[in-house]
Amino acid sequence: MALLIFISSCDFSNRVHRQVLNAQSLIQEQKYEEAIDQYYEVLDRDPPKETKVKVYYQLGDLYSIYLSKNKESIKHYEKVKELSNDPFWLIKTEERLAEVNFVYISDYKKAHESYERLSRFKPDLEKKDFYEFRSALSLFHLENFNTAETNFKKILEKPKHEYRNESLFYLGQIYFRQKEWDKAIKPFTQFTKRSQNLEQVVQAKFLIANCYETLESLEKAYMIYYSLLGIYPNSEVVKNRLEAIYKRRIARKR
Repeated sequence: MALLIFISSCDFSNRVHRQVLNAQSLIQEQKYEEAIDQYYEVLDRDPPKETKVKVYYQLGDLYSIYLSKNKESIKHYEKVKELSNDPFWLIKTEERLAEVNFVYISDYKKAHESYERLSRFKPDLEKKDFYEFRSALSLFHLENFNTAETNFKKILEKPKHEYRNESLFYLGQIYFRQKEWDKAIKPFTQFTKRSQNLEQVVQAKFLIANCYETLESLEKAYMIYYSLLGIYPNSEVVKNRLEAIYKRRIARKR
């Protein structure tokens, strides 16, 4: 689809047009390096700025999507931003930069910057909720917990926000990592009641049990750990926690 948009939206000279069509054929034949060479030849001809923008964007996609050379892809996406003021290309490029930095390179600082720009774009973009969540999540991964907490709470203040449940989960994670056990229990519990993500619900319940265990609420911890038997990925961990709590309860009675 990206190729079709690219081809149909370009006003090429005959020579450049042939090279772009050849590059498209090479991509379909999975000859990605040869396609890249064709696009570089197009750039060497110093085509109009609009053509350069589209070629650089296509090169970014080739390096990222097909060759997994993500750092190389970033250089080409950045060239798009240098050359174009067109919101269409700026938004598409910022989305790709955010995705590559967040998912493939784990450069959460740059990912946060991109998601912030996208979330603040006016008029609001269709995926604004996603950008706001990813921005907060990038801060979480950077362990900038105070600002991440503030941003997750802002999401929770919006009843129709698409990522309210996920924000509860990570808000609980923030408190848990800061050893604020009492505070962690509430968002984790709310999350388990609302979310359909079974894997994260199980993880949240395990962390709730851990909080209760640390707070010496052993009966509550035991009951939650027990409910996770057979569904927690590592059953031995749950069994060990149950055994440890049982011994502590027996010791208390003595």
